[in-house]
Amino acid sequence: MGNSLLFAVAIVVIYATAVVGAGSRVPIDINNPDVQRLGRWAVAEHENQVQDEIKFNKVVRAESDADLELGLLLHLFIDATNGDGKDAKYEAVVDQIRGKPDLLDFKPVN
Repeated sequence: MGNSLLFAVAIVVIYATAVVGAGSRVPIDINNPDVQRLGRWAVAEHENQVQDEIKFNKVVRAESDADLELGLLLHLFIDATNGDGKDAKYEAVVDQIRGKPDLLDFKPVN
């Protein structure tokens, strides 16, 4: 999945860490197709774990966060359809530091 996304996000995070400081979130361009693919992957991964019939629509906001202990974290705010067929918003936290995504958290948001 998206070595180009990993590289692009790494550059943004390195810059942001130098300018803003570790632990500060930096916006990521949601129009990047790799960001949308990662959001789709996060919903599918959550679905594999929980089977609650959430359907991906699109990533509406994305932020990166350089965590000194965990590595590179991506916070994806996802518009999706829940199991009842209603529009819902979710936040997925993805660890991207090892070159392949790892879903750390997936929760509904208001």
